[in-house]
Amino acid sequence: MEDIRLPQKRNNLKTKLLPSLFMLLGGAIALVIGLIRHFQMTQLLLVVFLALLFFAILGTVIKSIVDKFNMTMSYDAYFEDNGDLVEKGK
Repeated sequence: MEDIRLPQKRNNLKTKLLPSLFMLLGGAIALVIGLIRHFQMTQLLLVVFLALLFFAILGTVIKSIVDKFNMTMSYDAYFEDNGDLVEKGK
């Protein structure tokens, strides 16, 4: 029986750090806004914590969407065997 091998789809994007970057950006923005508005320390900590939690969830959702989209695309048609990019439409 002949073994049929399908081309492997792989994730070539570096999306591992997306949730961390979203958290960092969201936490920094929440901290700056809280300092500008002169929040008390407990209020500021609560706002920053909730912002970090929200942006961690948002970053994870966006990462999974990007990974899912990237894994469904097959890039084999765009490259020749030696790795050169093939121009389509000519």
